[in-house]
Amino acid sequence: MVGADWPAATGRCFAISLAIKTENLSKIYSHDATGRPVGLVDLSLEVEEGQVFGLLGPNGSGKTTTLKLLLGLIFPTAGKGEIFGHPLGSNAYKERIGFLPEGPYFYEHLNGIELLSFYGSLFGMGGGRLAARVEELLHLVGMWDRRFIRVRDYSRGMRQRIGAAQAMINDPDLLFLDELTSGLDPIGAMEMHKLILELRDQGKTVFLCSHLLKDMEPLCDRVIILNRGQMCETGAVRDLLRVENQYRLAVSNFSDDLSRRLVALAQRTEPEEGLLAAYFADQNAALSAAQEASAAGAVIEELGTHHRTLEEVFIEAVGGEE
Repeated sequence: MVGADWPAATGRCFAISLAIKTENLSKIYSHDATGRPVGLVDLSLEVEEGQVFGLLGPNGSGKTTTLKLLLGLIFPTAGKGEIFGHPLGSNAYKERIGFLPEGPYFYEHLNGIELLSFYGSLFGMGGGRLAARVEELLHLVGMWDRRFIRVRDYSRGMRQRIGAAQAMINDPDLLFLDELTSGLDPIGAMEMHKLILELRDQGKTVFLCSHLLKDMEPLCDRVIILNRGQMCETGAVRDLLRVENQYRLAVSNFSDDLSRRLVALAQRTEPEEGLLAAYFADQNAALSAAQEASAAGAVIEELGTHHRTLEEVFIEAVGGEE
């Protein structure tokens, strides 16, 4: 629920339930040689329940500090925040969250069943309920067949899988996942992507922190980009990737003559592995060019609003400083 002193967002006919809200949240460790603060400065964000939210930024941007503040592991020097309506650091929300840190550490002598059983016991779980939950999670992350292997013999990918399972042992409403797919092969990464989307479909909120932008793009509903401790971009992914007033036409099987005509008609053209991509500021101009290309015998491979990649948004936001 939204905190009593922070009214729900207006402009809709229903109240939005927020999993996370911060207002001018800051954690200043020191200042650099130019007097610029080192840490996190004035972070204001909202994460709706049931969203997959992405936290992006280069090294030293404040991602880890943000995670620690939200988890209540450190305390802010200024500003405030809430998790499910409770102040940051409150024990009231701790049982509703799960966390997978980057490079998690586990007791090396335990096997998969023993490890998850240990974490479940910390939440007061036991007996048949805990045994059933452990088996469910081991199947979910693809570790059931390896349940008797000791952690000391795990590969990096296996540690990530068992880490994801321990983060979900208490069936949390909010999951913080730091570099979830680190160390996973393409199949393992795809399975984790599917898991995240399934969790969202169940109404869970997932807070992802990663530098793998191609992984984040198809998963996240919204993202925030940090640079040098400050927010430099945020919004819905579909809005950030959309390029205003630009339409893209991609054709194959085109002649040199058609290529020259498209160069003359379009704002710009680019060759792309057997394709010719043309960009237009006007939708009607793009449609007209497509009709001309089709009449000339070319194959229309793509026609529509031009979209950027999340990587392009990221580089533009951080200004190429990293």
